Amino acid sequence: MHEIAIMMLLFGAALQPSGAEPPAPEENEARRYAVVRARSFNVLPDTGEDMGAAFRHLLNTVVEAGEPAQIQLDRGRYLMGGGVSHNAAITIERANHLIICGEGAATEIVLTEPRQGGFFIADSADVWIENLAVDHDPLPYTQGQIMLVNATEGWFDFVAQRGYPLLNESWFAEAPKPYGQWGMIFDPEAPCLKAGAADFIFMDSWNKLGRRVWRMRPVKEQRERLNDMRLGDRFVYMARHGRGGCVFFYRSRDCGVRNITVYASQSLAVGSVAADRITVDGMIIERRPGTDRLLTTNSDGVHCQQNIRGPIIENCRFESMADDSINIYYYPNTVTGVISDTVVRASRHGIIERGDTLQLFDPQEGRVLAEVEVEEARDAPEGEYRITLAEPVFGLRALAGRLSVYNLSRCGADYIIRNNEFRNHRRHGMMLKAPRGVIENNIIDGVGGLGIVVGNDPEWPEGVIPADIVIRNNSIKDAGRSRWYGENPRGAAIQIKTLALGGRLAAERLLRGVTLENNLIINPPGAGVYIGAAREVFVHQLRVFYRSDGVMPRAAAAMVIEDAAAVRVENLRVESQHTDVTAGLLIEPSVDGGEAGVRMNGVHVSGFPGLQAVIDRRE
Repeated sequence: MHEIAIMMLLFGAALQPSGAEPPAPEENEARRYAVVRARSFNVLPDTGEDMGAAFRHLLNTVVEAGEPAQIQLDRGRYLMGGGVSHNAAITIERANHLIICGEGAATEIVLTEPRQGGFFIADSADVWIENLAVDHDPLPYTQGQIMLVNATEGWFDFVAQRGYPLLNESWFAEAPKPYGQWGMIFDPEAPCLKAGAADFIFMDSWNKLGRRVWRMRPVKEQRERLNDMRLGDRFVYMARHGRGGCVFFYRSRDCGVRNITVYASQSLAVGSVAADRITVDGMIIERRPGTDRLLTTNSDGVHCQQNIRGPIIENCRFESMADDSINIYYYPNTVTGVISDTVVRASRHGIIERGDTLQLFDPQEGRVLAEVEVEEARDAPEGEYRITLAEPVFGLRALAGRLSVYNLSRCGADYIIRNNEFRNHRRHGMMLKAPRGVIENNIIDGVGGLGIVVGNDPEWPEGVIPADIVIRNNSIKDAGRSRWYGENPRGAAIQIKTLALGGRLAAERLLRGVTLENNLIINPPGAGVYIGAAREVFVHQLRVFYRSDGVMPRAAAAMVIEDAAAVRVENLRVESQHTDVTAGLLIEPSVDGGEAGVRMNGVHVSGFPGLQAVIDRRE
């Protein structure tokens, strides 16, 4: 068939670029998608001109045609200016079976608006971003050195490094407070956060002293963190606008990214809200080679909120980010009024629809009142939900105004995180607040926060309460480098817990069904594993090593169990020369007695004389 006839058949005449002959189609044999060359639509690399408008026109034409397509970008640098919707350079809505593909990291999307993200994909299915890199120019942060610190008066002087944006650029002052205007203290020589220091400082104001010098004034509540600063320390200050990310999915399903490289982002690398089964495969988040940058993204690596099925995240590398590598959760609603035992009003933070299963959680005490299906969810005045429950729940009225609603149907359950590396970034490796996950064959090394955190967070707030999770064949080394993670008495490389407000353990042992199998922990921030307000936890083949040159932030046992039941420990091996390691296993008095609380088979310790295998405070 003639090439023009094929193009007409696949897409219709609307796809033809104005003033140009239709290009010869190619075919992606594996997916049977027509391959459309962006070059044929005047989307050209290395021109020094903004390709945003031309690329948006091409995308809109392809999406309107409604046929499967792969838009192929050549090697080179594509400047993409600000878009007009969803705070992204490129918005894709109501698309199906679409691939945007480059030729590897040599195909580079350069975002020129520091306040905006890259791709925003909404109400779509089977849309993929593949084989390209994303960067910002100008960068959405600056970096430099600390010249002078006056903790008494509450300020420090900062000189911005040459080649990085100046703080008089509008995107710094326009970032929202407090979460958009803050910075981090870095080591004076190594490209990592300063060990043992506070890992963030919110800024109140700054004023210019010289061409590249500013006097920075933290918010009053955080001025004590200036005591962590020294002359010559380096400092990174961000303009974190939180608008999307390099790639963001909203109400989309079976979409994802493959083999993309992220050098910088004003927010996330990949985000998804109200999505269903997002895949992140082969993503590399790294400091741009050949530069002296200290930061990659201004926020998380992968951030999933209110997803129906959770993500598949595999074969990725996460490095030098300003927040967590992975966070999976539901943003809870609050019951604001009770009409009857079956009808309530609730805030509209998270999405609730008919047929969803809700968990009604009292964060004050850490108790679950009920799990119940939604019969109807409709709009109520003042932007709230009016929710009809499928069966009555008694005791609602007494908890109105404080009861949280966790949506078990939209929390990102059934996720897979495997074969990834997490290195040298500000916060936790993984924050997992959803059930039915598999975390396997990952390496976590040198993160500022904890390695793997399994549990709800009513303070932030984020839920739900996880259950039925397998964590196996992972290696966690030198976690908890920042100040407070090691100081926290529950700090651990792997933390498993249910919380109530105020950082207290929940009154009920709600987190259950966690299996830890064949994990290696080296030089943890206190404990290797902490278990609290949990039940039915199985720990098998756990190895915890404390290096002789490591720094213990506090005295701790290698494994701590508190307020728990039905915990089984098999083949725990602990090696330490540190006298601050108090035992291989510590069982607190709040754990159920006997084997109903903990069943042990093989707890082995070696190292300094007198290191006890088990301290059981129930006795």
